[in-house]
Amino acid sequence: MRVPGIPDEEFIREEKIPMTKEEIRVLALSKARLFTGARFLDIGSGTGSVTVEAGLIVGDEGKVYAIEKDDLAYNLTLKNLQKFNVRNVVVIKGEAPDAISEINEQLDSVFIGGGSERIREIITAIDPKLKKGGRVVADAILLETAVSATNALVELGYKTELIEVIVAKGMKTSKGYAMISRNPVFIIYGEKT
Repeated sequence: MRVPGIPDEEFIREEKIPMTKEEIRVLALSKARLFTGARFLDIGSGTGSVTVEAGLIVGDEGKVYAIEKDDLAYNLTLKNLQKFNVRNVVVIKGEAPDAISEINEQLDSVFIGGGSERIREIITAIDPKLKKGGRVVADAILLETAVSATNALVELGYKTELIEVIVAKGMKTSKGYAMISRNPVFIIYGEKT
């Protein structure tokens, strides 16, 4: 079994395409409670960093779906899957929540990346596809997105939590290390009861 934590610099990147950073990715995937053989969905795959790591965790017995609407991000996800030799992923070109209908099996967990204006609709569309005890995890930089996701999960009866993560990374200077803070990120997760 592989644990998450591929360094950000190992992924193929494009300046305009967002990526869930390493520390947030590790925490989000731990909240998703992935396991060998799991069925997982990454909505808004971007660079494919979450998709790649999830594919490695669930292994050949598992399956990962990724949904991406942007052409450049879709192709970038495919490139990173190829780079890391991850073959248990189906990448769907489309927009959530509509593209969710292309998945015809029950899911163990779902990650919603990047905070969508349609997060409430997305969570509602995911609910019938998620197994009992399954988890929805979302990250957001906007408080409004975090509140919308939390409210949607609570209204559907999920056991829900919201955390804020603030990461600072060391940058070497001529006199030592300075801690450079990244934007705070909210991680919202809910377990289907």
